[in-house]
Amino acid sequence: MKPKHLLASSALSLIAIVGMAQADLVQDLATMPADQALTIAMQAENSSIESVISSAAQQLNNQPELLSALIEAAVKVYPLQTGQIVSAAISQAPDQKETIVNAAKAGAGNNAELMSMIDQAAGQFEQLVTALDDVETTEEIEAEQQEIAPLLPPPPPPANSGSNDRESSISDN
Repeated sequence: MKPKHLLASSALSLIAIVGMAQADLVQDLATMPADQALTIAMQAENSSIESVISSAAQQLNNQPELLSALIEAAVKVYPLQTGQIVSAAISQAPDQKETIVNAAKAGAGNNAELMSMIDQAAGQFEQLVTALDDVETTEEIEAEQQEIAPLLPPPPPPANSGSNDRESSISDN
């Protein structure tokens, strides 16, 4: 087998394994406590909490109860990564932002530092959305201007009173 084919087949196998582990996480969330399902997924995937949350949030976008349970458990189990957990989840399930923030705050309990991390992560997402909206608005304005430009008449030629090629005559008077 050629090295390229070996590398490609290895990558596809890894993707399939990770995909199965992510699917297992979603199934496990329905049958066991979220913290236990999260621990199993972390061990099976051997990846960061952010990547596990990111992929799970994308899959659980239409299941807010399971997403909420996962986020709450993740904040309890990995409190130092609270900001990254919230950011990863919101980026993959922006429609569930409020659910994610509320679940994270429930997982944080009364810890003011964790609450601050949660608010900061949610605020950064809002800033990003606002910046993207501004870029889209600018692009829309530029596109409209480009559409209108052919419809406008060309600008008039500059007002020129003739050629300046002649020498001016000087009178001797």
